[in-house]
Amino acid sequence: MKSDYETNAELIRSSFKRLFETLMEQTVDRIYIKDTKSRFVFVSQALALTHGLTSAAEIEGMTDFDFYDQESAQRFFDEEQHVMQTNEPLLGRIEKESWKNGVTTWVSHSKTPLRLDTGETIGLIGISRDVTEERHSKLKLEEQNETILADIASAEKVQQIMIPGRVPSIEGVELAYVWKPMTSVGGDIISFPLTPENTPTFFMADVCGHGVQAAFYTVLLKYMSAHAAEQYSDSPELFLNTINKDVLHRIDNGFVTAVGGHFDPPQADGSRIVHLSNAGQPDLLIQRASNNTVEHHKLPSAMVMGLPAGQASPPMPFKLQRGDRIYLFTDGIVEASAPSGEEFGLKRIQQSIETQTSRPLQASLDKIYEQALQFTEDSKQQDDISLLAFEIQ
Repeated sequence: MKSDYETNAELIRSSFKRLFETLMEQTVDRIYIKDTKSRFVFVSQALALTHGLTSAAEIEGMTDFDFYDQESAQRFFDEEQHVMQTNEPLLGRIEKESWKNGVTTWVSHSKTPLRLDTGETIGLIGISRDVTEERHSKLKLEEQNETILADIASAEKVQQIMIPGRVPSIEGVELAYVWKPMTSVGGDIISFPLTPENTPTFFMADVCGHGVQAAFYTVLLKYMSAHAAEQYSDSPELFLNTINKDVLHRIDNGFVTAVGGHFDPPQADGSRIVHLSNAGQPDLLIQRASNNTVEHHKLPSAMVMGLPAGQASPPMPFKLQRGDRIYLFTDGIVEASAPSGEEFGLKRIQQSIETQTSRPLQASLDKIYEQALQFTEDSKQQDDISLLAFEIQ
Protein backbone atom coordinates (compact mmCIF):
# COMPACT_ATOMS: atom_id res chain seq x y z
CA MET A 1 0.00 0.00 0.00
CA LYS A 2 1.33 3.42 -0.96
CA SER A 3 2.09 5.95 1.73
CA ASP A 4 0.41 9.36 1.86
CA TYR A 5 3.68 10.92 0.66
CA GLU A 6 3.95 8.62 -2.37
CA THR A 7 0.31 9.25 -3.32
CA ASN A 8 0.70 13.03 -3.01
CA ALA A 9 4.03 13.01 -4.88
CA GLU A 10 2.48 11.15 -7.81
CA LEU A 11 -0.39 13.61 -7.91
CA ILE A 12 1.98 16.56 -7.95
CA ARG A 13 4.16 15.05 -10.66
CA SER A 14 1.15 14.32 -12.86
CA SER A 15 0.03 17.95 -12.45
CA PHE A 16 3.37 19.47 -13.48
CA LYS A 17 1.88 21.58 -16.28
CA ARG A 18 -0.62 23.15 -13.91
CA LEU A 19 2.08 23.71 -11.31
CA PHE A 20 4.19 25.53 -13.92
CA GLU A 21 1.25 27.70 -14.94
CA THR A 22 0.53 28.52 -11.29
CA LEU A 23 4.14 29.52 -10.78
CA MET A 24 4.06 31.83 -13.78
CA GLU A 25 0.79 33.37 -12.58
CA GLN A 26 1.78 33.93 -8.96
CA THR A 27 5.51 34.73 -8.96
CA VAL A 28 6.59 38.37 -8.67
CA ASP A 29 9.66 37.58 -10.77
CA ARG A 30 9.80 38.52 -14.44
CA ILE A 31 10.25 35.06 -15.97
CA TYR A 32 10.04 34.25 -19.67
CA ILE A 33 10.66 31.44 -22.13
CA LYS A 34 11.53 32.26 -25.74
CA ASP A 35 11.96 30.18 -28.89
CA THR A 36 15.08 30.13 -31.05
CA LYS A 37 13.98 33.35 -32.79
CA SER A 38 13.67 35.15 -29.42
CA ARG A 39 9.85 35.18 -29.55
CA PHE A 40 7.98 34.95 -26.26
CA VAL A 41 6.36 31.54 -25.64
CA PHE A 42 5.58 31.64 -21.91
CA VAL A 43 5.91 34.55 -19.52
CA SER A 44 5.04 35.20 -15.92
CA GLN A 45 2.11 37.47 -15.22
CA ALA A 46 4.52 39.90 -13.58
CA LEU A 47 6.47 40.28 -16.82
CA ALA A 48 3.28 40.80 -18.84
CA LEU A 49 2.22 43.59 -16.50
CA THR A 50 5.67 45.18 -16.73
CA HIS A 51 5.23 45.29 -20.52
CA GLY A 52 1.86 47.02 -20.17
CA LEU A 53 -0.29 43.98 -20.91
CA THR A 54 -3.15 42.58 -18.84
CA SER A 55 -2.45 38.89 -19.33
CA ALA A 56 0.50 36.65 -20.13
CA ALA A 57 -1.25 35.22 -23.20
CA GLU A 58 -1.16 38.61 -24.96
CA ILE A 59 2.62 38.59 -25.24
CA GLU A 60 2.93 35.18 -26.92
CA GLY A 61 4.68 35.46 -30.30
CA MET A 62 5.89 39.01 -29.63
CA THR A 63 9.54 40.03 -29.31
CA ASP A 64 11.53 42.72 -27.52
CA PHE A 65 11.26 44.86 -30.66
CA ASP A 66 7.56 45.36 -29.77
CA PHE A 67 8.47 47.08 -26.48
CA TYR A 68 11.98 48.54 -26.53
CA ASP A 69 13.71 51.01 -28.80
CA GLN A 70 15.67 49.56 -31.72
CA GLU A 71 19.06 49.71 -29.96
CA SER A 72 17.95 47.94 -26.78
CA ALA A 73 15.88 45.33 -28.62
CA GLN A 74 18.72 44.50 -31.02
CA ARG A 75 21.16 44.21 -28.13
CA PHE A 76 18.88 41.76 -26.31
CA PHE A 77 18.28 39.76 -29.50
CA ASP A 78 22.01 39.44 -30.28
CA GLU A 79 22.68 38.49 -26.70
CA GLU A 80 20.06 35.74 -26.70
CA GLN A 81 21.20 34.34 -30.04
CA HIS A 82 24.71 34.10 -28.65
CA VAL A 83 23.44 32.24 -25.55
CA MET A 84 21.56 29.71 -27.69
CA GLN A 85 24.35 29.24 -30.24
CA THR A 86 27.11 28.75 -27.68
CA ASN A 87 25.03 27.12 -24.92
CA GLU A 88 26.76 29.51 -22.50
CA PRO A 89 24.39 31.00 -19.92
CA LEU A 90 24.39 34.67 -19.08
CA LEU A 91 24.08 35.34 -15.36
CA GLY A 92 23.38 38.52 -13.42
CA ARG A 93 24.22 41.06 -16.14
CA ILE A 94 23.12 44.60 -15.35
CA GLU A 95 21.71 46.33 -18.44
CA LYS A 96 19.84 49.45 -19.41
CA GLU A 97 16.40 49.15 -21.00
CA SER A 98 15.21 51.99 -23.22
CA TRP A 99 11.47 51.63 -23.84
CA LYS A 100 9.55 52.92 -26.82
CA ASN A 101 7.65 55.35 -24.59
CA GLY A 102 10.94 57.05 -23.66
CA VAL A 103 11.27 55.56 -20.18
CA THR A 104 14.67 54.17 -19.17
CA THR A 105 15.04 51.39 -16.62
CA TRP A 106 17.80 49.09 -15.42
CA VAL A 107 17.50 45.32 -14.98
CA SER A 108 19.55 42.37 -13.83
CA HIS A 109 19.30 39.66 -16.51
CA SER A 110 19.97 35.93 -16.31
CA LYS A 111 19.43 33.76 -19.40
CA THR A 112 20.17 30.10 -20.02
CA PRO A 113 19.55 27.88 -23.06
CA LEU A 114 16.76 25.29 -23.13
CA ARG A 115 17.84 21.98 -24.63
CA LEU A 116 16.21 18.63 -25.31
CA ASP A 117 17.70 15.37 -24.07
CA THR A 118 19.25 15.06 -27.52
CA GLY A 119 21.19 18.26 -26.90
CA GLU A 120 19.19 20.29 -29.42
CA THR A 121 18.60 23.89 -28.33
CA ILE A 122 14.94 24.82 -28.60
CA GLY A 123 14.98 28.23 -26.92
CA LEU A 124 15.98 29.89 -23.69
CA ILE A 125 14.59 30.71 -20.25
CA GLY A 126 15.27 34.03 -18.64
CA ILE A 127 14.57 35.95 -15.48
CA SER A 128 14.99 39.65 -14.95
CA ARG A 129 14.76 41.89 -11.93
CA ASP A 130 14.25 45.65 -11.95
CA VAL A 131 17.25 47.33 -10.33
CA THR A 132 16.53 50.89 -11.44
CA GLU A 133 16.34 52.25 -7.91
CA GLU A 134 19.54 50.47 -6.88
CA ARG A 135 21.27 51.72 -10.02
CA HIS A 136 20.27 55.32 -9.37
CA SER A 137 21.43 54.97 -5.77
CA LYS A 138 24.75 53.56 -6.96
CA LEU A 139 25.22 56.37 -9.46
CA LYS A 140 24.38 58.92 -6.80
CA LEU A 141 26.86 57.27 -4.44
CA GLU A 142 29.52 57.28 -7.15
CA GLU A 143 28.90 60.99 -7.75
CA GLN A 144 29.16 61.63 -4.02
CA ASN A 145 32.37 59.60 -3.85
CA GLU A 146 33.82 61.56 -6.76
CA THR A 147 32.96 64.78 -4.96
CA ILE A 148 34.53 63.52 -1.75
CA LEU A 149 37.69 62.43 -3.57
CA ALA A 150 37.91 65.84 -5.24
CA ASP A 151 37.45 67.54 -1.86
CA ILE A 152 40.15 65.35 -0.31
CA ALA A 153 42.53 66.15 -3.16
CA SER A 154 41.88 69.86 -2.61
CA ALA A 155 42.35 69.45 1.16
CA GLU A 156 45.63 67.63 0.53
CA LYS A 157 46.95 70.51 -1.57
CA VAL A 158 45.84 73.03 1.06
CA GLN A 159 47.52 71.07 3.86
CA GLN A 160 50.76 70.72 1.92
CA ILE A 161 50.88 74.49 1.50
CA MET A 162 49.66 75.26 5.01
CA ILE A 163 51.88 72.82 6.93
CA PRO A 164 54.30 73.99 7.96
CA GLY A 165 53.72 77.10 5.89
CA ARG A 166 56.36 79.78 6.36
CA VAL A 167 59.59 78.19 7.61
CA PRO A 168 61.66 80.83 9.39
CA SER A 169 65.39 81.36 9.15
CA ILE A 170 66.60 81.40 12.75
CA GLU A 171 70.02 82.92 13.31
CA GLY A 172 72.40 80.23 14.53
CA VAL A 173 69.76 77.50 14.49
CA GLU A 174 69.10 74.87 11.84
CA LEU A 175 65.66 73.30 11.79
CA ALA A 176 64.27 70.20 10.13
CA TYR A 177 60.97 68.39 10.16
CA VAL A 178 59.10 65.33 8.91
CA TRP A 179 55.34 65.62 8.44
CA LYS A 180 53.72 62.44 7.15
CA PRO A 181 49.92 62.07 7.28
CA MET A 182 48.62 58.51 7.52
CA THR A 183 46.34 59.13 4.53
CA SER A 184 46.17 61.96 1.99
CA VAL A 185 45.45 64.40 4.80
CA GLY A 186 46.09 64.18 8.52
CA GLY A 187 45.62 65.64 11.96
CA ASP A 188 49.21 66.60 12.81
CA ILE A 189 50.40 70.18 12.44
CA ILE A 190 53.79 71.88 12.57
CA SER A 191 53.80 75.65 12.51
CA PHE A 192 56.13 78.59 13.10
CA PRO A 193 53.80 81.47 13.99
CA LEU A 194 55.03 85.07 13.85
CA THR A 195 55.23 87.14 17.03
CA PRO A 196 55.26 90.94 17.26
CA GLU A 197 58.96 90.84 18.27
CA ASN A 198 59.84 88.15 15.69
CA THR A 199 60.73 85.72 18.46
CA PRO A 200 61.62 82.32 16.90
CA THR A 201 58.59 80.28 17.99
CA PHE A 202 57.25 76.87 17.03
CA PHE A 203 54.11 74.86 17.60
CA MET A 204 53.48 71.15 16.99
CA ALA A 205 50.14 69.48 17.66
CA ASP A 206 48.28 66.23 17.11
CA VAL A 207 44.49 66.19 16.74
CA CYS A 208 42.88 63.04 18.12
CA GLY A 209 42.12 60.79 15.16
CA HIS A 210 43.28 61.14 11.59
CA GLY A 211 41.94 61.59 8.09
CA VAL A 212 39.62 64.30 6.78
CA GLN A 213 37.90 65.21 10.05
CA ALA A 214 41.18 65.65 11.90
CA ALA A 215 42.60 67.55 8.93
CA PHE A 216 39.84 70.15 9.14
CA TYR A 217 40.89 70.90 12.70
CA THR A 218 44.49 71.51 11.64
CA VAL A 219 43.23 74.50 9.65
CA LEU A 220 41.55 75.75 12.80
CA LEU A 221 44.71 75.20 14.84
CA LYS A 222 46.83 76.97 12.25
CA TYR A 223 44.63 80.04 12.56
CA MET A 224 44.46 79.84 16.37
CA SER A 225 48.21 79.45 16.80
CA ALA A 226 48.80 82.45 14.52
CA HIS A 227 46.28 84.46 16.54
CA ALA A 228 47.83 83.40 19.87
CA ALA A 229 51.30 84.33 18.61
CA GLU A 230 50.15 87.91 18.12
CA GLN A 231 50.06 88.14 21.94
CA TYR A 232 53.20 86.07 22.57
CA SER A 233 55.06 87.32 25.65
CA ASP A 234 57.93 84.84 25.99
CA SER A 235 55.60 82.33 27.66
CA PRO A 236 54.87 79.10 25.76
CA GLU A 237 52.51 78.17 28.60
CA LEU A 238 50.34 81.23 28.02
CA PHE A 239 50.60 80.64 24.27
CA LEU A 240 49.22 77.09 24.55
CA ASN A 241 46.55 78.12 27.04
CA THR A 242 45.37 80.85 24.68
CA ILE A 243 45.00 78.29 21.90
CA ASN A 244 43.19 75.96 24.30
CA LYS A 245 40.61 78.61 25.15
CA ASP A 246 39.85 78.96 21.45
CA VAL A 247 39.79 75.18 20.90
CA LEU A 248 37.46 74.48 23.81
CA HIS A 249 34.00 73.28 22.66
CA ARG A 250 35.05 73.47 19.01
CA ILE A 251 36.42 69.95 18.67
CA ASP A 252 33.63 67.42 19.03
CA ASN A 253 34.44 64.21 20.93
CA GLY A 254 38.17 64.78 20.68
CA PHE A 255 41.22 66.53 22.02
CA VAL A 256 44.59 67.91 20.94
CA THR A 257 48.07 67.23 22.27
CA ALA A 258 50.67 69.90 21.65
CA VAL A 259 54.07 71.32 22.44
CA GLY A 260 55.21 74.88 21.89
CA GLY A 261 58.20 77.02 22.59
CA HIS A 262 60.69 79.66 21.56
CA PHE A 263 64.44 80.37 21.44
CA ASP A 264 66.16 83.12 23.38
CA PRO A 265 68.71 85.25 21.52
CA PRO A 266 72.15 83.60 21.18
CA GLN A 267 74.61 83.88 24.07
CA ALA A 268 78.17 85.11 23.63
CA ASP A 269 79.46 81.54 23.40
CA GLY A 270 76.89 80.66 20.73
CA SER A 271 74.66 78.66 23.07
CA ARG A 272 70.89 79.07 23.01
CA ILE A 273 68.14 78.51 25.54
CA VAL A 274 64.91 76.98 24.28
CA HIS A 275 61.78 77.33 26.42
CA LEU A 276 59.17 74.57 26.12
CA SER A 277 55.67 73.96 27.40
CA ASN A 278 53.38 71.04 26.57
CA ALA A 279 49.76 69.94 26.57
CA GLY A 280 50.00 66.17 26.45
CA GLN A 281 53.30 65.91 24.51
CA PRO A 282 55.88 65.84 27.32
CA ASP A 283 58.74 63.79 25.81
CA LEU A 284 61.77 65.22 24.08
CA LEU A 285 65.29 64.07 23.27
CA ILE A 286 68.47 66.16 23.35
CA GLN A 287 71.64 65.03 21.62
CA ARG A 288 74.74 66.51 23.23
CA ALA A 289 77.59 67.17 20.81
CA SER A 290 80.20 67.21 23.60
CA ASN A 291 79.86 63.50 24.40
CA ASN A 292 77.51 62.17 21.67
CA THR A 293 74.90 61.15 24.23
CA VAL A 294 71.14 61.40 23.79
CA GLU A 295 69.17 62.53 26.85
CA HIS A 296 65.51 61.77 27.41
CA HIS A 297 63.72 64.66 29.09
CA LYS A 298 60.12 64.89 30.20
CA LEU A 299 58.23 68.13 30.55
CA PRO A 300 55.89 68.54 33.56
CA SER A 301 52.53 66.78 33.30
CA ALA A 302 49.78 68.78 31.60
CA MET A 303 46.24 68.30 30.36
CA VAL A 304 45.51 67.95 26.67
CA MET A 305 43.73 70.72 24.81
CA GLY A 306 39.99 70.63 24.24
CA LEU A 307 38.98 69.74 27.81
CA PRO A 308 37.47 72.30 30.21
CA ALA A 309 40.21 71.92 32.81
CA GLY A 310 43.01 71.79 30.26
CA GLN A 311 46.15 73.68 31.24
CA ALA A 312 49.57 73.65 29.63
CA SER A 313 52.66 72.82 31.69
CA PRO A 314 54.86 75.53 33.18
CA PRO A 315 57.66 76.38 30.76
CA MET A 316 61.03 74.66 31.13
CA PRO A 317 64.32 76.05 29.78
CA PHE A 318 66.91 73.84 28.11
CA LYS A 319 70.39 75.16 27.36
CA LEU A 320 71.81 73.97 24.08
CA GLN A 321 75.48 74.35 23.12
CA ARG A 322 76.89 74.50 19.61
CA GLY A 323 76.22 71.20 17.85
CA ASP A 324 73.49 70.13 20.28
CA ARG A 325 70.22 68.91 18.80
CA ILE A 326 66.71 68.77 20.25
CA TYR A 327 64.10 66.36 18.89
CA LEU A 328 60.31 66.66 19.34
CA PHE A 329 57.67 64.28 17.96
CA THR A 330 54.01 63.29 18.02
CA ASP A 331 52.96 59.86 19.29
CA GLY A 332 52.50 58.43 15.79
CA ILE A 333 56.15 57.37 15.58
CA VAL A 334 56.39 56.25 19.20
CA GLU A 335 53.34 54.00 18.89
CA ALA A 336 54.15 52.57 15.45
CA SER A 337 53.69 48.84 16.05
CA ALA A 338 55.26 45.69 14.68
CA PRO A 339 53.02 42.73 13.78
CA SER A 340 53.68 41.35 17.28
CA GLY A 341 52.14 44.48 18.80
CA GLU A 342 55.45 45.82 20.13
CA GLU A 343 55.81 49.59 19.72
CA PHE A 344 58.73 51.35 18.07
CA GLY A 345 59.03 53.35 21.28
CA LEU A 346 61.16 56.16 22.62
CA LYS A 347 64.16 53.90 23.17
CA ARG A 348 64.45 53.05 19.48
CA ILE A 349 64.13 56.71 18.52
CA GLN A 350 66.91 57.47 20.99
CA GLN A 351 69.10 54.67 19.61
CA SER A 352 68.49 55.87 16.05
CA ILE A 353 69.68 59.36 16.96
CA GLU A 354 72.77 57.97 18.72
CA THR A 355 73.90 56.21 15.54
CA GLN A 356 73.46 59.30 13.37
CA THR A 357 75.71 61.90 14.94
CA SER A 358 77.46 62.50 11.61
CA ARG A 359 74.28 62.77 9.55
CA PRO A 360 72.80 66.16 8.66
CA LEU A 361 69.82 67.09 10.81
CA GLN A 362 67.17 66.47 8.13
CA ALA A 363 68.77 63.16 7.15
CA SER A 364 68.62 62.01 10.77
CA LEU A 365 64.87 62.65 10.89
CA ASP A 366 64.32 60.91 7.57
CA LYS A 367 66.25 57.89 8.89
CA ILE A 368 64.15 57.69 12.07
CA TYR A 369 60.98 57.71 9.96
CA GLU A 370 62.38 55.05 7.61
CA GLN A 371 63.38 52.80 10.50
CA ALA A 372 59.92 53.10 12.06
CA LEU A 373 58.27 51.93 8.83
CA GLN A 374 60.74 49.04 8.56
CA PHE A 375 59.93 48.09 12.15
CA THR A 376 56.20 47.89 11.44
CA GLU A 377 56.84 45.76 8.32
CA ASP A 378 54.13 47.77 6.59
CA SER A 379 54.56 50.50 3.99
CA LYS A 380 51.33 52.07 5.24
CA GLN A 381 51.42 54.18 8.38
CA GLN A 382 49.22 53.39 11.35
CA ASP A 383 48.88 57.04 12.38
CA ASP A 384 50.03 60.50 11.39
CA ILE A 385 53.75 61.00 12.08
CA SER A 386 55.50 64.30 12.75
CA LEU A 387 59.03 65.04 13.94
CA LEU A 388 60.61 68.42 14.57
CA ALA A 389 64.30 69.01 15.34
CA PHE A 390 66.69 71.93 15.88
CA GLU A 391 70.49 72.09 15.87
CA ILE A 392 72.56 74.91 17.33
CA GLN A 393 75.13 76.08 14.76
